[in-house]
Amino acid sequence: MDDDDVRRVLSRVAMKDGTHHRDIIGSAVDIVLRRRRRMRAYGAAASGVAVAMGASAVVWVGGGSAATRPEPATSSPAVSTSTQAPAKQSLWDKQHDIYNRLAGLVNPLLPSGLSLTQSQSADLFPSGGFWLRGPSGTNSFDLSAVAKSNRNQAMENGCVAGGVCSHRQVPGGTLYISTKNFTADYGGNSGYAPGTGKQVLSFSDEYEFVPSADDGMAVDLMMSAEVSKEHYAAHPPSDDWQGQWPPPDVSTNGPRDASGVLLSPDDFATLIAKPGFAAVTTVLDQYSPVSAATLAQHKAADGTIEAAVKPVLPAGLTLSIATDDRLGFDDAMTLTGPSGANMFGWRTEPLPKNWRHGQACSSHTQPKCTWKEVPGGEIEVTHSWLPGYIGGATYLLAPGQADTQTAGSDVYKYLPDDPNGTVVIVSTGEQYRDIPWAAERPTTGAFADPSRPWPPPARSGVPFNAGGPLLSVDQFAALAQKPGITDVIQTVNTAVDKVGGVNVSIWG
Repeated sequence: MDDDDVRRVLSRVAMKDGTHHRDIIGSAVDIVLRRRRRMRAYGAAASGVAVAMGASAVVWVGGGSAATRPEPATSSPAVSTSTQAPAKQSLWDKQHDIYNRLAGLVNPLLPSGLSLTQSQSADLFPSGGFWLRGPSGTNSFDLSAVAKSNRNQAMENGCVAGGVCSHRQVPGGTLYISTKNFTADYGGNSGYAPGTGKQVLSFSDEYEFVPSADDGMAVDLMMSAEVSKEHYAAHPPSDDWQGQWPPPDVSTNGPRDASGVLLSPDDFATLIAKPGFAAVTTVLDQYSPVSAATLAQHKAADGTIEAAVKPVLPAGLTLSIATDDRLGFDDAMTLTGPSGANMFGWRTEPLPKNWRHGQACSSHTQPKCTWKEVPGGEIEVTHSWLPGYIGGATYLLAPGQADTQTAGSDVYKYLPDDPNGTVVIVSTGEQYRDIPWAAERPTTGAFADPSRPWPPPARSGVPFNAGGPLLSVDQFAALAQKPGITDVIQTVNTAVDKVGGVNVSIWG
């Protein structure tokens, strides 16, 4: 099984706690699914360590071409050339600008009967910010564009395991095509009705246009959908099978289309050749300016958050929407104080019916857990930390620094004595020490390329605070017991949700 298949396997696992698994696994699977394009940016100028605390997603951004943007020639696909980076703008704003504008630009260019919409799925494993809709169903639609010099060349160099790949010349460049079907018995799964093991349950197709011009934009489209349901055998595959048989249906509200892919390679080649497609690649270009409407949306949400949290946050701390890509998850905000910043997320949930005072730190297996008695209940704090480089390439670090702790996360939980009370949960996370890169450039791997800067930035781009969490246990206890705290949390999270929850990737 290759990494691109993780989502398909996990999507068929029954989850006991949907919210927990959505937050922790959803973003991680999405990162793995896009492994090939992430490899491109692995050693780029802005790369460092991607701190995946709790539910953090990651966007790696590399350098862009400084080429100008000429009008496309009529004989070539209408794919604009890359732009030079303007004044610094946040990835969060750029992602939302794409989310807000892309469908309106793509829809006039699509074949008759097809339309692009923002995804409204509650799928545990989000498949992208957009769905392509047609007469027979829906496909996920993940479109990206990047300067040719920064493109990932995985499709040019080989095919994913079990996939079918081809390429051909099209006006203005080369079209690469990769298709892959996932059968019921994929990965060794068994227990299906006789003759249905090879039944195709889902597919993943990818098209990539690579322009001939050096200053052009490479355009990549990934589409996927479920095409059929499993048919299980009358009996489990082994005598020691435990649990329900047949397994419960854990399908989610993701894209489905029994006919398969809605946009053919020829349709894609026609799409990118239309004059109007230059506007699409301009919006997808990470360096193109964010629209005023998106910036106003962000400003209004931050204003709502600031007013809501002022009565409950300790003096000197402020809360705002995160301006990186931690979208749609609990840590979609940044807590800022005099010494630095933390990733921040909060929520409430009912007290478990079987909860009894004194059970703090007993309901999980986290090794770093402390608890404290407070009036009316208990406070539980769990801590986790991450070593110097999460990627596992310890040869990139200074000698003896492989286990140096550079980042951590804390989860605070208020557990009331009142059986009808509400549990308040706050999560924080930060990088608190610079990454100890080796003094000399490595001789192997992506960073051996002399065109890539060495060492990479010592700070990963996530919130940094040398002192760790900005909230003390006592400050959290006071916050969790503030009158009206449940309403404050709901107001803030709603403000984030109205402009958050998108799963749009930016590749640079």
